[in-house]
Amino acid sequence: MKFVPRALSVALLVALSVCVALAQGDRVFSVPLDHLKTWSEKVIVSLNVEITGNSTVHKVEADCEMHFGAKAPTYNGDPPGWVLEPMNLCIIAFPGKSTQSNKDWEDFGKSLKGAKVRAEGVPRIWPEHLVGGGDSNPSHALELHPLTKLQRGNQVYDFTSYIYAPEGFEGGVGSETARRILTDTEVNVTEKDGMVEINFDSGRIGNFTTLHLSVKSDSIVQAAGGHRMDGEVNLGRKQKVGVRLVTVAGSQIDKTIAQLKGKKGRRLTFDALVLFSLSPEALYKAARDSRGQQVVVQDPIQLIVYGQPEVEQ
Repeated sequence: MKFVPRALSVALLVALSVCVALAQGDRVFSVPLDHLKTWSEKVIVSLNVEITGNSTVHKVEADCEMHFGAKAPTYNGDPPGWVLEPMNLCIIAFPGKSTQSNKDWEDFGKSLKGAKVRAEGVPRIWPEHLVGGGDSNPSHALELHPLTKLQRGNQVYDFTSYIYAPEGFEGGVGSETARRILTDTEVNVTEKDGMVEINFDSGRIGNFTTLHLSVKSDSIVQAAGGHRMDGEVNLGRKQKVGVRLVTVAGSQIDKTIAQLKGKKGRRLTFDALVLFSLSPEALYKAARDSRGQQVVVQDPIQLIVYGQPEVEQ
């Protein structure tokens, strides 16, 4: 009889610990420090991967993409998986074809299973699928999203021109969830022996949404594969949140940003489809200061921007 209360108390303690962790919304994963350094210096990076599978082509209201699951032999983060995501395949014809067909893209995906390829794209750090499911969605915190190029042998598939906001898609993240991601997310890092443990504390998260953005021309910096800049998100009622923005070389929005760069005192305001990510710059800066201790990441959110705005004074 004496052992029953003790067993129950242990069980309750374990259950309580699990409930507290879930309530806090903690998501913990790790990324090599040298990878964060590279990603903080570039917008587009390259990676040798093996394709593990592909999804179907999503409908436009779901994001219009197809996902490729992948594993990278040179990446030792935890979880180890990657997902590659080219934009707008649901409305763009497969290369060499005159009309769009989901089957063409899905057959292409199936032909790549097990293939070793060179992939290029924006390294997106986002812990939505730390526990994945299936060959097209392995457990991962890292994506090349958008995927800009894929090379198998001598065959190169360039997806750069596919990077834009498709008509009829404003993102699946609602305004209140977006506000909470921008204002309530807390991120801490601890660096030890070249590995960075990232603790992401937030509520419900997601991928795409549409936001009202503002960019000052003086903050625009060119990086390999695009531009980075400081921006503000207008959440209404005079609430503005500072955030880091990224545009991808070859997209229309990046061309507009390039024209604005260097013009003092100019401002770009626009509504745009954006993709949530953690900022590799902010993560790397905090990790350098860690020295084995937990460090709070300042301004951890990065938005990958799609769309073509009008320039305002």
